Amino acid sequence: MSVNVATARPSGSVAIARESAREFLEGLVPALAAEAVDAVVLVVSELVTNALRHGGGTCTLDLTAHPDSIEVAVHDPSPQARRMRTRDLNGGTGGFG
Repeated sequence: MSVNVATARPSGSVAIARESAREFLEGLVPALAAEAVDAVVLVVSELVTNALRHGGGTCTLDLTAHPDSIEVAVHDPSPQARRMRTRDLNGGTGGFG
């Protein structure tokens, strides 16, 4: 079972991705534990936020349920290769992802 969610609107699209992920996960049989659903939704939120912030303002979210795992993939249109950032412990610019 899988779902694809296009988050083309920067405003609110993280919330849309979270809601879509939660709906997908809550529809699985057998049901996942609430803690597992919350963990996957958190990962979705972080990945979509990063893709929108650093990847061009749009992204797609793909969720796939496997027998023993949930696969989360986020794709953005940026042609730039990912790079490591220096962590900013004081300025609040991130670099921890």
